[in-house]
Amino acid sequence: MSIDSSELTSRLQSVLNDSAISQSASDINAYRLSTPVTDSGIAPSLIVRPANPDELQKLIRLANERGLNLTVASSTGNHHRGGFAASKASVLIDLSSWKNIPWINRRNRVCMIEPGVTYAELLQALEPHGLTVPAPLSPRRGKSVVASIMDREPSTWPNRQWDSGDPVASTEFVFGNGELFRTGAAGGPGTLDQQRAAGGAQKSPAGPSQTDFHRVIQGSQGTMGVVTWITMRAELRPTVQKPFLVGADSLAELLPFIYEVQRPCLGEHSFVLDSTAAATLMSATRHEPLHIVRGTLPKYICLQNIAGFERLPDERIKYQQQDIETIAQRHHLSLTPSLGLLSAKDFLKTATTPCGEVDWRCRLKGNCVSVFFLTTLDRVPSFVDIFGKLAARHHVDEESIGCYIQPVVQNHACHVEFMCMFDPTADHEVDALRNLEKDAVPELAQAGAYFSRPYGSAADVVFEQNPLNLEVLKKVKTIFDPNRVLNDGKWGL
Repeated sequence: MSIDSSELTSRLQSVLNDSAISQSASDINAYRLSTPVTDSGIAPSLIVRPANPDELQKLIRLANERGLNLTVASSTGNHHRGGFAASKASVLIDLSSWKNIPWINRRNRVCMIEPGVTYAELLQALEPHGLTVPAPLSPRRGKSVVASIMDREPSTWPNRQWDSGDPVASTEFVFGNGELFRTGAAGGPGTLDQQRAAGGAQKSPAGPSQTDFHRVIQGSQGTMGVVTWITMRAELRPTVQKPFLVGADSLAELLPFIYEVQRPCLGEHSFVLDSTAAATLMSATRHEPLHIVRGTLPKYICLQNIAGFERLPDERIKYQQQDIETIAQRHHLSLTPSLGLLSAKDFLKTATTPCGEVDWRCRLKGNCVSVFFLTTLDRVPSFVDIFGKLAARHHVDEESIGCYIQPVVQNHACHVEFMCMFDPTADHEVDALRNLEKDAVPELAQAGAYFSRPYGSAADVVFEQNPLNLEVLKKVKTIFDPNRVLNDGKWGL
């Protein structure tokens, strides 16, 4: 049966409203990847928008009965990575209209959100409560918080992350077999209201009992289940902030300083950008041309924010600044309020504020493809060297590549991202970057890069390198999605 047949539409209408089913070209085109470098998969044949978890559950059960292939998305705007990209015809579940924030608990610093809530919307809702949440580096305006967190996208606030799953607390989702499931403290006993009446806050991620099933869903890119809501840990909103910049011409100068600051959890937001990435990030707020801003900066810039909260904020900033300055001096570095044309205050604000509909990485030349992975901070220079040599081999301009280094889980590891910026109308640039991405992923993996969020070429390479893990994933898929209705074929599942 064809996926866009009248019989299928009739079946979908039995569980959804007519207005919740769309075959319009504009809707479908909204879910095509905006980068021509990596494979975007097959565009969905239909877009469906269930109104609530009950309709979602009915839809997934219908998919099991009729053998449908379902993909899911909750962000809007330009899509770069494409966790929803499918290798066969599919019906895409669009949850971007699920925008409820039904519960914010100041005392326990936790909030409940649905998949369509964006960072701008969540930050605005939390502000009156004196709360905030760690966010990725200047996320797109339409970026779903749930999509980002369930993909383990790193935030710029590393010492607030205690586990790779943070800030996820409890979750509710529908497995591929159609079963609704709740994890963590939300798993029971009792309803959510009964738990809250007894003082519960659905803040613990582990459970029910000794299980931790949110880890089956997190990072699975929609192949195991569809999330309906999560509770997530919030943080106190800083009362006062004092950001600084630390510049260096090489990572070897900068990394010992970062280790020594992160080890005792000094400061708050912290990350490293090279001059190209920093100038690109700031290009929307600077009057000067991007290349002028970049020319005033050292090769690498570390943002180190210090913050005070409700209790003795000025005293907290004072002692932390003294400690961090001592560390910087020990490594022949200095904390400065600005570097060249870059202000630490503006840098922090831009980094922690959602950008426009288009990702900020695309500002330099119109588009960007990123190669990113996890490693440890001390090994980053070797990966920078490897990628630089590969870029030269493929005749990719060094000045069109930005580098982002983000400590995660209190600097127990770090996210490394090489941003390859290109003109999408220049065929030679597209071809060069397509070849670079294909060559870089296996070479970086061979050198020890861990692609925990595999996209593009990495989606094939990581499973080829570890066939035993793939077999384990296939068994897990068989348990929770026995009819393979959730993005069948992705990663060979």
